[in-house]
Amino acid sequence: MKRPLLGLALLALLIAAGFYFLCPDPKSALRKAGARTLSSFDPAVPGEKVTAAHQIKFEQAELAQVLNLYAEISGRSIIPSGNLPEVKFTFSNQTPMTGVEILQALDTLLAAQGITTVCLGTQYVKVVPAKEAPQESGPVIELSPDQLPESSSFLVYIVKLKNVTPSQAAPALQPFAKLPNSIITIGSGRSGPQASKPNLQKMAGGIFGGKENNILILRDYSSNVRRMLQVLEKMEQR
Repeated sequence: MKRPLLGLALLALLIAAGFYFLCPDPKSALRKAGARTLSSFDPAVPGEKVTAAHQIKFEQAELAQVLNLYAEISGRSIIPSGNLPEVKFTFSNQTPMTGVEILQALDTLLAAQGITTVCLGTQYVKVVPAKEAPQESGPVIELSPDQLPESSSFLVYIVKLKNVTPSQAAPALQPFAKLPNSIITIGSGRSGPQASKPNLQKMAGGIFGGKENNILILRDYSSNVRRMLQVLEKMEQR
């Protein structure tokens, strides 16, 4: 009787092993599902896959085709607004590009047609008409100005002023603003309709530590914010 029992035990082990390989550990599947996603603000990664020159070719492409590539490269789910303009896209990469560089190029390509991509957390990208972008909760970026990409990638950047007031800084930055209401001023010497709201002043005092703080909140494309920060650096040096 021992041999039949031994045979049955071996058969059970083989069946269990086969089931394991056919139906892998659910936790393993979750790990794969949570793979790294990309955004236009991610740093370069050594050994990262590069797309060869001329591999991306749009000739009067539909918006859906561009967004499908965006989803494939970023690994994020795309949430398009229902009122996006019906436009066509033409683009070809003339040089090899990393995934992040492709996303930056697509951000700029879309912005040229009045469409803005807004990263939401690590899993989603909301796609909206450019004029509506400042109403979205965009990503707060803390890169140094020289690390900001030269692209139309939407971001929120918070600046604490030292030697100039918001009312002095805002007019100097306005020529570089692309999106509406993209400069919010908070603090002494503040200007603009946003800063005059009492509830915003109260909230800002709680967040930034008091009325003595002078704050600028910039909500615009990365290349524009980079120029604003360069101007601010010169103004602060006086």
